[in-house]
Amino acid sequence: MHTKLWLALLCIAANALTMPLLAALRQGAEPDSNTVDCRVLEAHASTTPPVIVIVFHQRDKQDQARFAALLRQNSGAEVAIRGGDAQWTNGTVVRMKTCFGRGLLLLPGGAPMMKEGVTFRLRFPRASGGN
Repeated sequence: MHTKLWLALLCIAANALTMPLLAALRQGAEPDSNTVDCRVLEAHASTTPPVIVIVFHQRDKQDQARFAALLRQNSGAEVAIRGGDAQWTNGTVVRMKTCFGRGLLLLPGGAPMMKEGVTFRLRFPRASGGN
């Protein structure tokens, strides 16, 4: 009986540890601590200079603290974004100090335009070994 209890507890623990990874793989998410799924709040385009400006935040509430930390650490850094099945596009991310929990994304004018409410994956640069 004691062995059955331990076996049941082991199965529960293994299930608890693997379920988030399996859910991420089912959704096509990359198990990467430097990527965050985000949602467009506003999008604006300019032809002179050719730039797309996107105000955004994290898509999922549970990513809020990690998203905030990544924004603080990488404000002004080059990032990559991908919406749906599109290819990765490089841009620059900036933390908006006056608008809590929001980021500003600057993309080249030739990048695909995104509309309000669209979700995309944002990939921050990997932390350097010296930090």
